Amino acid sequence: MNLPVVLDIALGLIFIYLILSLLTSEIQELISTLLQWRAKHLKNSIQLLLAGGSETEESEINDAIDLVHKLYQDPLINTLNQQSKERIEKGLQEVTRDINGQQTFKEKQSAPSYIPSETFATTLLETLKIPELIRFVKNPSEETETNLHVILSSYKELKTAINDKNSDGYQTIQNIYGDISENEEFKKLVRGLPEHVPHNLMTSLSVLAQRSRIKINDLKEEMNQFQQEVETWFDRSMDRTSGVYKRNAKGIAILIGISVAILTNTDTFFVLKRLSQDSAIRSAITQSAIQQNIIDNENARNQFQELLGDASVPIGWQNINQQFEPLKTSRGNSANSFLLRIWLVFKIIFGWIVSGLAIAMGAPFWFDILNKLINVRNTGPKPVAYTKDQPPEK
Repeated sequence: MNLPVVLDIALGLIFIYLILSLLTSEIQELISTLLQWRAKHLKNSIQLLLAGGSETEESEINDAIDLVHKLYQDPLINTLNQQSKERIEKGLQEVTRDINGQQTFKEKQSAPSYIPSETFATTLLETLKIPELIRFVKNPSEETETNLHVILSSYKELKTAINDKNSDGYQTIQNIYGDISENEEFKKLVRGLPEHVPHNLMTSLSVLAQRSRIKINDLKEEMNQFQQEVETWFDRSMDRTSGVYKRNAKGIAILIGISVAILTNTDTFFVLKRLSQDSAIRSAITQSAIQQNIIDNENARNQFQELLGDASVPIGWQNINQQFEPLKTSRGNSANSFLLRIWLVFKIIFGWIVSGLAIAMGAPFWFDILNKLINVRNTGPKPVAYTKDQPPEK
């Protein structure tokens, strides 16, 4: 077998993987949209971020869930959600929205799949009413008096302290906000603070506030720097969240890829065998890969799907008899035939698994390899066409 034949076989196999990868990507995207995997994963990740991680106490997680629900009701985040109004999709969301008997998004059936860090930081601070509390701080410009770290450290004590003048917390609040005994506006603000705020969240925000104070001393400027620190904190957390989502998505892609390989009876070993033996099939698939832009050209994809539907192409259940053809030519007793049948079955199953893993690599992966292989086969990249307005470089 010479090198051009080997390249054509590899080209044909990669092209088939590319087509099936496109199909797998469409299926996965459809499922993730209907089941709202991205939105649910994002919301769960924000809940864990505010709670301080998955290993925190259950009460902290419950407080985080309640706080995130308030955040999602804020207009800044609520307007990011573009809920589908199609009957079919809404019906499927109605079926899949509550697997465990509880509504994931409560009143709404959908939620945003992406939240900008600036939107998250602004919404969080406004929900906690931090900017409003700063308005009541006495001597906000003197670094020796009050800073954002002190305000956040006493946040959890506000509601109980304003009602108990003998408590240490009341004295701390007076040091920050001045005489609050007759300040009804301040008391009204405190009573309107969220009921359930995770302790770990306030600890994290206090650390970020300390980091802001190192850079800026003035309280008002410190608040702006603090918001940027919260945005950075959110971005870094979402980077880790994206990694987790991609790993989970890869696992789903493998399952879908193996399912597609089984449904289309794409046995890698049988495909290799047919491509190596049948020059007509090899030539047809190779020419399709070279001449057609299968990614952007819908007609090219339809033509290739018609080619795959042909009985001679080594994909589909019409080839099952050929996959078991060694049974017809075997000359042994019934025991040997039985062992051969078992071997062929395992070989086909393993071929499906190999195909499924290859398909799960994704269309961009196979498209890049296909382009490189075409360049190798054609001995270099395709020359660039020049016009009168664009002369070649010297």
